Amino acid sequence: MNEYEEKLNENKNIILRNIEQGKKAGVNKVSAVFAISKRDEIRKNMVTDLAIWLITDGYKVSLKKGELEILTIEWD
Repeated sequence: MNEYEEKLNENKNIILRNIEQGKKAGVNKVSAVFAISKRDEIRKNMVTDLAIWLITDGYKVSLKKGELEILTIEWD
């Protein structure tokens, strides 16, 4: 497993923990905030890969780009 895949899996685990905490708290939405340099293509790709993974798993995902990238994850 290369460094990118390790970091991607680490972020997936963090997001899954946050989703579980949200479900236990009775909410149906959490956000993940990423600070990414405009020139950092690897991290931009990671956010895209995370969004694809979440959509594939049945979550509704929106991505807001600006100074920070905010990935909002919703479920029923």
